[in-house]
Amino acid sequence: MDPETQRLTTGTQIGDYLLTELIYDGETTRTWKAQQVSVSRDVIIDSLNLDQQNDEAVVSAFLSDVRAKASVDHPLIGSVFEAIRDGRLCFYARENLTGAPLHALGQDGTFLKPEKIVHIIRQIAEANLYLEEHKIATLPIQTDQIFISEHSLTRLINMAVGGERDHSVSTADKHTIAVALKLVLEPGLPGSTRTLSLLNYMADLERDIPLTWEQIRDLSEGVEQQLSEPSEAVPLENSTVRLNKRDNSKKLIMLAGIGIGAAIAITVGSLVMNQPEKPKHRQLSAMVEIPAGTYPTHDGGTASLSTFFIDSYEVTISEYAKFLEAMEILSPQQRSIYEHEDQPDSKRDHLPLNWDEIYQAAKNGSTWNGIAMDPNCPVVGVDWWDAYAYCQFKRRRLPTQEEWQAALHHSLGEDATLTPAPWGPVDAFDKDATGNGIHGLAGNVSEWCSKMSKDPAYPTKPKMPMTLGGSYLKKRASATTREWLDHSKLELDDARSLRRADLGFRTISSTAPIE
Repeated sequence: MDPETQRLTTGTQIGDYLLTELIYDGETTRTWKAQQVSVSRDVIIDSLNLDQQNDEAVVSAFLSDVRAKASVDHPLIGSVFEAIRDGRLCFYARENLTGAPLHALGQDGTFLKPEKIVHIIRQIAEANLYLEEHKIATLPIQTDQIFISEHSLTRLINMAVGGERDHSVSTADKHTIAVALKLVLEPGLPGSTRTLSLLNYMADLERDIPLTWEQIRDLSEGVEQQLSEPSEAVPLENSTVRLNKRDNSKKLIMLAGIGIGAAIAITVGSLVMNQPEKPKHRQLSAMVEIPAGTYPTHDGGTASLSTFFIDSYEVTISEYAKFLEAMEILSPQQRSIYEHEDQPDSKRDHLPLNWDEIYQAAKNGSTWNGIAMDPNCPVVGVDWWDAYAYCQFKRRRLPTQEEWQAALHHSLGEDATLTPAPWGPVDAFDKDATGNGIHGLAGNVSEWCSKMSKDPAYPTKPKMPMTLGGSYLKKRASATTREWLDHSKLELDDARSLRRADLGFRTISSTAPIE
């Protein structure tokens, strides 16, 4: 390609992206508004400048940053769609966030009520806690990189970069955010003093021990709850208010008022509990690569498949809970992005059957319906629509029956067999695990299949939804078991709406998971 043709200008199309407006021209990179032509979607393009594309060190650093951004998977942080290096062109496409940037709030003289301010703070803290917990380094954030839309939904431009996380960046971010929000906090309302005190603490760069994102999250949530339930609120000026506990550390954060306008004093302590230690969530997100090839099918034929990656474990209660938390943040219109176009209008959420009881029992390590629960047990009581939405949210999909059989065929030795796992944590039964680490194909719970198909035993019937593998309630089932779900026998308008105590799912990806 001629070098002159690689000088990007408005109206240039690179790959699937048509550049529409240059919005930033830096020494190393340029940022463009663009349209993804194939899906008519507005995106943002960040590209290396032509002079920089000859420097392999610069290109390597640029791509390292892109990989860091692509590893971020949080609903409040903008997504990276793809990165492309074509000849000397080096760029990536990212989500075009909607709403008003934080720095633009208040320019028309409008102020935000305290409850909206603390709601914004809580969301920003949630996003930063995710980055912190995953040890993802970020550039300092600016107020034009935080977008606030309807109902105060707050989302951040993806500022992840390669390298080690620098905690001083978080301290600077807290200051930047607090200073901007103080300018738009409406004074003189219930909660204004408490909210201002929190912002002052966030903005104070001279504190020996800066507020952590966890403390900020819990404090903002506490004020938000008080403001939403005024009849139960206790005056902060003469009270100590205990906020929600978030994990087994039993941290206690107290707000102590010492007069009107006084700053919030924060004490973090530990509660001594005379209770058995509760079960903890384990990282069970590994995937196994199944190489491209021709594999035998259930029905004696063959199928040619491209390389894919399959979850080592069924989706757990803990992992599904994170999905539900993310869905609560989004508006119905935003949630619909992840939902199947045929999902019934009557379906309002993705809560599994008996979710409250199951989740509480899992967190406490107690029993539900006579069986021991743990956060690492498979999620059950999910219908096909729930499983589909979860997969879309994770940028994955459900397995086809051909992929399921290929994973089983590739992963088992000639004479190896799987003993169906009983109910329990998805990683607890080694006899239902293949040599390359796929657990639970024969047992624990049956799993949703992506596509409907005809039951060979009833060829005149239409295509039906399927489940794959055995479960703890089906003693004679195995990894090769298939079950066709006939809606007429289930008394359902659509069999994909079936929910059972032994039915869960796992996910498939066409691309390697990002470490």
